[in-house]
Order: sequence, then structure tokens, then C-alpha cells
Amino acid sequence: MKRNSLTALAVLVLVAGAALIAWRIMGRPAEAVHFHPSPSPAVAASKCTADVKLITTWPGGFQGEAKITNTGTAPINDWYVQWNVPLEAKITQSWNGTWMQSGPSVMIHAEKWNKVLKPGATEVAGFKGDAKEAPTIADIYCG
Repeated sequence: MKRNSLTALAVLVLVAGAALIAWRIMGRPAEAVHFHPSPSPAVAASKCTADVKLITTWPGGFQGEAKITNTGTAPINDWYVQWNVPLEAKITQSWNGTWMQSGPSVMIHAEKWNKVLKPGATEVAGFKGDAKEAPTIADIYCG
């Protein structure tokens, strides 16, 4: 059963990644889009920490924040925070970042005005959503 859960999680991550790539391609028609399957050795990998937490809940809804900190020595361009929630939880609004959701996988990524996260800097994006009960937050990633 655990193997099926890991397989399902891997599929969800791949689908969310493909959706983000498609969104970026479709959302920026005037820009040239370049796909590089692996980073060049001269480019430092993104190093970050992320935290996602609920700030408040009420019957039928919740509000939270996603925080990302650049722990590396190079800027992170187009940062994102991704996490999972139960299927019945639906994000409906965000600020300081743009949200997308595919099933249980939620992602908030940078706006145009805050897309560069300098070394040592932190960005906090807020979000609201609908759910019968306060959702659990799991599997937090950043980049």
C-alpha cells in the first residue's frame, strides 16, 4: 500500500510540474521559452527552506501562509512553494504569489514583482480556502 501511495505522489508531482510548465508557456506568449532538462554545472542549485501553516480556521474555511527563505548564495528566480492537502480542501485566493491546485497538490509561485528571491531573503504568500475541516498540510517543497 505504501508503494501505491509513493507512486501516486510521484504522479501528482509530475502532473503539477507539467501544469506549471504549461501555465508558464501559455501565460507568457511574448517571451521566448527555453527548456533545459538539467542545470548546467556552472549554475548553482536552488537552496531554500519552506514552511506552510494555517493562521486561522472557521466553519467551512481557512487562511494560511507559505513562507520561503533562500538559504543559498545565488538568487532564486521564479520561486515556488508546493505542498499537499486533503482532496476536499480547495484554495480559492492568494496574495504575494499566484496559486494553482491540481487535486491535493497546491503550489504558490512568485508574482512578476517579487520573482527574484535574493540570498538570505524571505517571501511570505498568504492564501484562503474552503474545507469542511481544517486541512492537514504535508510534503512541503520549495525552489
